[in-house]
Amino acid sequence: MPAPMIACVHIPRFAVEVERQRQEDAGTRLILIGEGTVFDCSLGADASGVRRGMRMSEAIGLCQRAVVLPPEGPYYERRFDEVLDLLGELSPVVEQAGLGLAFLSLDGLPVGAAALAEELISVLHRRIGLMASAGIGNSKFTARVAACITRTGVAKTISPDGEADFLAPLSIDHLPADDAMRWRLRLLGLETMGDIAELPLGAFQAQFGPEGKRCWALSQGIDSEPLVPRINEEIVVRRLQMPAPAVSLEAILICVERLVHAAYSHPERGNHWVRKAVVRAALDGGGSWELPVAFREALAGPQDAWSSIKGAILRRPPERPVEELEVELVGLSAESGKQAALFEGKGKLWRQVHEAVRQLGTQRDRPGVGKVVALDPLSRIPERRSALAELTPQAGFDL
Repeated sequence: MPAPMIACVHIPRFAVEVERQRQEDAGTRLILIGEGTVFDCSLGADASGVRRGMRMSEAIGLCQRAVVLPPEGPYYERRFDEVLDLLGELSPVVEQAGLGLAFLSLDGLPVGAAALAEELISVLHRRIGLMASAGIGNSKFTARVAACITRTGVAKTISPDGEADFLAPLSIDHLPADDAMRWRLRLLGLETMGDIAELPLGAFQAQFGPEGKRCWALSQGIDSEPLVPRINEEIVVRRLQMPAPAVSLEAILICVERLVHAAYSHPERGNHWVRKAVVRAALDGGGSWELPVAFREALAGPQDAWSSIKGAILRRPPERPVEELEVELVGLSAESGKQAALFEGKGKLWRQVHEAVRQLGTQRDRPGVGKVVALDPLSRIPERRSALAELTPQAGFDL
């Protein structure tokens, strides 16, 4: 039986590339800086010495002519969802492994693995405008390493019996080890995965524990980690382009309320209940704002949903005038999410429980059945929040 084949698709510097698509004047040197450190950078900035995680002052000092922008995580995630949707058209099993990185199962597909990988690269460039590389192997680790070391526009296939030889000359930086373990490995002169693979497992595991065992197996090309299929949630999205940037919070609230009602009345929602809403806005002067609102229970009507959304917006409104608004309903389900009464409409079962409690009371010196009664739910002392009270037939069953 042939080994299962897995493809890894890698889009290098994904955040930078999608920023370039909407920032026409970004140029060749672009740095995304959030919370004082580099989130991502272009190849031109990388050539100047800029690295992810570097402090902002150091990065700007190395690349003074770079265009500096704040990262917009929600926007990048939505763009990568487009990529995942496209990959889902070509393979029934797709796993998201991070921004710009995804795995696909190639089992049972009508075309060969190499041909499909080349098709993936071509389709992504043609339909989304992004260049990717691809790696193919019989494990996730090998496929990922192959994709990450291969130049964009190229697919590299590793045969099942050649994985150890492929990994041997590559750096230990590809292994899922923390900085402390990498430092210790280099202190011992272990620079490549081949250096690790030549060592006996027992001695290596004694030095590095479970993490070392995992890295030793990966260096041998042994990886049984399965694909975790992406879950496609049903969603409903409604958008509104503002005729002019909305400055007042009142105007923004009116527009969001319209979108909530429009989304609930959309045919795609049908009779489904909604567990979560996400409100997004494109801000004047660039940038975006996103506000997820999770409902305590699934809601079927727009008025209850709007009440929760309005409260959330009042607590955290957009920081700048709004050019475009979007409301997304997430987690559509056929269930209301409300817990029904245990014995509702079950008179016979109720009487049987009543009789069982009565018999327990006659057979024991202390109460056989109790119920939890709320005393002070907000108390900092757990023992004061609730108490166990005796449940007797004479007192009734208010469960």
